[in-house]
Amino acid sequence: MSTNHIESSTEVPGLPEGYRPRQSAPVWQTPLEGWQDKLAQTLKRVSGSHQPAVFFRADDIGAGGRAFETMCHIFRESAVPLAMAVVPAWLSDVRKTQLFQSAPLDEPLWGWHQHGWRHVNWQRTGKKSEFGEHRPFEKQWRDIFQGRQKMIDIFGEHFVQVFTPPWNRLSNATLRVVQDLGFKGVSLMGTFPRNLKPPIVLANLRIQLDLHTRKSKDAPADYDALLEELAFLLNKKEPVGIMIHHHRMTPFAFQFLHTLISLLRTEARTRFLSFGNILETGNNE
Repeated sequence: MSTNHIESSTEVPGLPEGYRPRQSAPVWQTPLEGWQDKLAQTLKRVSGSHQPAVFFRADDIGAGGRAFETMCHIFRESAVPLAMAVVPAWLSDVRKTQLFQSAPLDEPLWGWHQHGWRHVNWQRTGKKSEFGEHRPFEKQWRDIFQGRQKMIDIFGEHFVQVFTPPWNRLSNATLRVVQDLGFKGVSLMGTFPRNLKPPIVLANLRIQLDLHTRKSKDAPADYDALLEELAFLLNKKEPVGIMIHHHRMTPFAFQFLHTLISLLRTEARTRFLSFGNILETGNNE
C-alpha cells in the first residue's frame, strides 16, 4: 500500500520549519533510507491467522505545545486511542487549558491516567525512580494520594484508574499503596515481582516497545533492531504496549508514528485498544 500519508520530507504538519526537540534518540534524528519499505515488510510478517492487539501510552504529559498538538492530531486522524500518562504536579490552570485545546476532555480517545506525582528521582543510588525502595510507604502513600486527588479534580469521570510510575520503576510498597487507593492497574515495562505479599490483584498494562528513549548510537542498526522487536511482539497473543515520549520526537519520529499506525491497520489488521478496553476484558498480564 502507499505510505504517503506523511511524505518522506522532514516537514510535518503542525510543526514549525526546522523543529528539533531538546533530546532525541539517534535513530530518529534523520530519516533512514528505505525506512518505509522496511516497516511495511516487517508488518507483512505478522501471521495471517493472527490479529494483533496494540495500545499506545504517551508519557510525561503536563503541558501543551506543538509536539503535543501534533501527536494528538495523528491519533485523532487515525481514530486510535492514546493512554495519556499525566504528571499531576505539573498541571496548572494554564497547562490544563493547553492540554484540553489539543485533546478535549470529552473526546473518548484519551485515556487520562496518573504518572507518579512530581516525576522526581528520590533514589540515592542506582537507577532513577520516584517510587523506589528508598522511599518509605508513608511518603509514597502521601504523594500518590495527592496526585490521585488532583487527577480526579481535573479529569473527573474521564480519569482512568491506572498508575504509570515514572521511569517505569516502582517498589513493592508502591504496589500496595496503589492497590489500597483503589487503582485498577499499573502500566510497567516489566513484570510484577514474584511471590508478592500480600498478593497483588492489579492488572499490569505492560509496555513492551520503547520508541523514543532508545540508547543505541548506531541509528541504522537500532532501526533494524526496533523492527525486529516489533515483528516478534506482533506475533504474540498478548496486547503489545508501545511507549511514546512526544517531547523527544523529531519530524522523522512523527512520520514513523503516523505511518506505523496506518500500516498496523492495513497490513497487520491490528485491533487498537484503550486502557479502558483492557481493564474491561482482563486482556493483560
